[in-house]
Formats: sequence, C-alpha cells, structure tokens
Amino acid sequence: MDSTFYIFSGIMYLVIAVIIALVGFLFFRRFKKLNDVLNGALDMSASTNGTISSLAEVRRRNRSFRWTNEYPVITYTVDGKPYTVNLDYAEKRKGHYSLGGDYRVCYNPSDPSCCIVDEFRKPLTRTRTQNIVIAVILFLFALNLLWGSIAVIIAAF
Repeated sequence: MDSTFYIFSGIMYLVIAVIIALVGFLFFRRFKKLNDVLNGALDMSASTNGTISSLAEVRRRNRSFRWTNEYPVITYTVDGKPYTVNLDYAEKRKGHYSLGGDYRVCYNPSDPSCCIVDEFRKPLTRTRTQNIVIAVILFLFALNLLWGSIAVIIAAF
C-alpha cells in the first residue's frame, strides 16, 4: 500500500484519540467537581434538618433522545436564618426526588450556605470513583491510539 493510506489512517487514529481524550476530560471534570464537594464536606461539622423546597429541571438531549433530569433545592434554617441551596451536583432522572422530603443537612459553621445532604454522600462517593476510573481508562485508550497513530504515520515515511 502507498504512504497516503498510512498517513490517512494515522490521522484518523489521531482524530479518534482526541475525541476519546475529550470525553475522558469530561469525566475527569465531573470527578473534580464531586471531589471538591466531598472534600469540602470534611469542614461541615454542624448539622440541621432541611427539606426539598423545589426541584430544578435540567433538559438533556443527544442525537436520538431527550430527557429531563432534576436536582433538589434544599431549604434549611441555621440560627433563625433561612438558607436555600441548589444541589446541582446531585442531579438525577426526573421523579427521583420528592418535594418536602426531610434530609439531614451538614453545613460549615463559619459559612452555613456551604452544605451537603448527608444521605447524598455515599452515592456521590460512588459516582466520583466511577468517574475517575472511566476517565483513566479513556485517557489510557487515547494515549494508546495516539502512539499508534504516530507509529502509522512514521511507517508511511
């Protein structure tokens, strides 16, 4: 086969590697966001009861499907002052949360607006772990494709 086939194949491998690396980066970014929330939870030593006051809808779509997710907006009171916090990191499919549900809210005593719902910690930890594992696998696969594309392009010359 001539060298243009090898160069074209190498470029295609390179494009696929970049796409896979971008998807891996999205998983890593989600991991980082959840990691920041869970690491910040270490400073949240005070707790109170809170309720889901509303559900914020998020519409998602891809080429074939459209669906609606939602995340809870939780309201709680600290020292007589009400706080309302959007828990966008706890996004789930529509119907997962119910309005008025009572939850234990852990918050930072120096900044009561910084909180985490205690019942969400375990699922968030599991999701965080899944995201980093998927990101590492995708990065390794992209790296493998990158080296393969370089080898194919070099073979053309």
